[in-house]
Amino acid sequence: MELLVSRGIVGQDAGRRLLRRYHDDCFAVLMHLARMNPHQKTLLARIWADSIGVAHVDLQKTLFQREVVQRLPEAFARKNHLILLYQFGEAVTAATSDPANPFMLREAQSILGCPVSPVFSFPDDIEAAIEVEYKSEQKLRDLSSRIVTDSVVIEDISELTRDELQKIAGSQAVVEFVQGLLLLGVREGASDIHVEPGEDKVRIRFRIDGVLQEKSKIERSLLPPLVSRLKILADLNITEKRRPQDGRLCLTLPNRTIDFRFSSVPTSYGEKIVLRVLGQMETKDVPDLTDLSFSRANLDALERVMTIPYGIFFVTGPTGSGKTTTLFSMLKHLNRPGVNITTIEDPIEYRLPGINQIQVNTAVELDFPAALRAFLRQDPDVILVGEIRDVETAEIACRAALTGHLVLATLHTNNAVQALTRLNDMGVQPYMVAPSMVGVLAQRLVRKICDHCREPYTPDPEAIRSILAVDGQEVILHQGRGCLQCGGTGYSGRIAIHELIVISDDIRTLISRGASLTEIHHCAAQAGFQSMRYDGMKKVLRGLTTLEEIQRVTVADDRSITSDGMSTV
Repeated sequence: MELLVSRGIVGQDAGRRLLRRYHDDCFAVLMHLARMNPHQKTLLARIWADSIGVAHVDLQKTLFQREVVQRLPEAFARKNHLILLYQFGEAVTAATSDPANPFMLREAQSILGCPVSPVFSFPDDIEAAIEVEYKSEQKLRDLSSRIVTDSVVIEDISELTRDELQKIAGSQAVVEFVQGLLLLGVREGASDIHVEPGEDKVRIRFRIDGVLQEKSKIERSLLPPLVSRLKILADLNITEKRRPQDGRLCLTLPNRTIDFRFSSVPTSYGEKIVLRVLGQMETKDVPDLTDLSFSRANLDALERVMTIPYGIFFVTGPTGSGKTTTLFSMLKHLNRPGVNITTIEDPIEYRLPGINQIQVNTAVELDFPAALRAFLRQDPDVILVGEIRDVETAEIACRAALTGHLVLATLHTNNAVQALTRLNDMGVQPYMVAPSMVGVLAQRLVRKICDHCREPYTPDPEAIRSILAVDGQEVILHQGRGCLQCGGTGYSGRIAIHELIVISDDIRTLISRGASLTEIHHCAAQAGFQSMRYDGMKKVLRGLTTLEEIQRVTVADDRSITSDGMSTV
C-alpha cells in the first residue's frame, strides 16, 4: 500500500479505507483499483510485481511459443490461473496471478520436468489467454465431430420455424463450435474468417498476414446451424437466406471484447459468411514511426512533412494495408500538449490518449462531412479523416487545409501518383487541390520472414538479374524454412513497403493545369521519387521479406537496384 500511496495512485486515507474494506488483503485492493482504473492497469501490475520481486508481462503484447503452451494440461492451467509463455534454456517462463505460491510451481515443474520461472499477470488476462491459446485446428475438428455425434445437423432449413432454428443454433455443441472458431481466429491473428460452402464440404479459411489459409473442412450438414448461430449473435434474420445480410457480433473475453463484422451472401451451395475481426488494435500501443520499417529517406521526408503547419497529407493503399497504423504513428509524433488533434473514424481502431476521437454514426446522421464541419468549429490544429469517400468530404478537407489546418486522410488508389489526380476525378476543382496538398504516402503490407526459422540461401541467377543491375555477383537472400511458430508458412507478421511524394512547386503546377499521370510521375522521378517496388527490393536485400512477396503485391517498374541498395534506371 505504501508503494501505491507514494506513486500517487491512492491517497493515504483512501488506502486505509480500502484495506479495512478488504480486511488487509492487499491483492484484493489491487484488483479493486484495476477494475476502477483500467487505464492504470499496467502500472498497477508493475507496482505489484516489483513489490513481490518478479517481473510483469502484458499477455496481450507478449508472443507465446505454442509448443510450450501445450505442454501444460489446460485443466491445470485453468485451475491454477497459470499459462506457459516461452522457454529459454532449461527454464520455462509462466504467467501466474500468484507467483509466490511454491506448491503450484512445484506441481507445474513436476509436470514439465524442468524449472519454472514465474512472472505476474492479472487473473482476467490469464483467463483470456487460456481461452485463446489453447484453441487449435484439432479442437475445432473435434467440436465439429461432436455436432455430428449429437445429431443436431440438418440438411435444409427452408421448412423450419424460427423457434426450431434458434433451438438448433443454441445447442451446446454448436455454441462451443462457434466460440472455438472465433477464438481460433483471434489466436491465429486472422483479419478475416471465411466460411465457404462447397458441393461436398464447407471450407473454413483465415486471412493471416494478408493471405488466405485453409484451416478446416467440415460437413455441409453443419452449415445451417453454424450460419444460424452467427446470425443470432449478429441479431439478424435467421430465416432469410436468399438475400445478403450485414451485421456485427462480439466475442466477450474475461479482459476485453472483440468485435466482428458479419457479412453473408447466398451462393449455389448455401450462404457464404465472412467475419472481419475488428478492434484488436484498440488494446495495442501505437507504434513510433521508427518502428514502421521506413527507409531513412522516406522517414526524413515524412518528418519534414509533419513540420508543415497546414495542408492535406494522404496515406493511400487498399483495405488492410496498414494506413491507419501509419496515420496514428504520425498523430503520436504530432501529439503535444499545445496541439489540438481531432479524428473522424469508422471504426475507431486505435486509442491514443490526448486526442479527440469521433466514431461515425450514420444512424444519427453523423457522417464524415457532418463531423468534419463540426470539427472546424472546435479550434483544431490537426484533423484526421478516416477516409475521403465523396466529393463533399474532399472539398471540406481542402478548405480546412487552405485555412490553416493540417489534415491527414486516407484515399483508395493503387499508388502515390494516382492520388494526386484522384480528387480531381472525384469532382474537386484543381485550383482547390493543387495548393492544399502537401504529400502522398502509398503503402502495401508484405509478409515478414519468420524470425524463428529464418535461413540464408543463394537465389537463382535469373532472379538476381531481375532485380540487380549487374550479373555475376553473388547475393545471399533469406527465407523462412517453416516451423510451428509460423504455421509452416515461413512468414510471421508483416512490414510495409512505401513510396512517398512530397509536393513540390513543379508538381503543384502540373496538378493545377490537369497534367497527365505520366507527366507528374516523370517530374516526381526527377526529384528523387522511388517506387514501392524499389523500397520492397531493398527490404529483400536486408533479409526482411522475400522476392515472392514483393512480386505478389507490386508491379514491375523500370528501376533496378544494385546489391548495395543504389538504384539504376
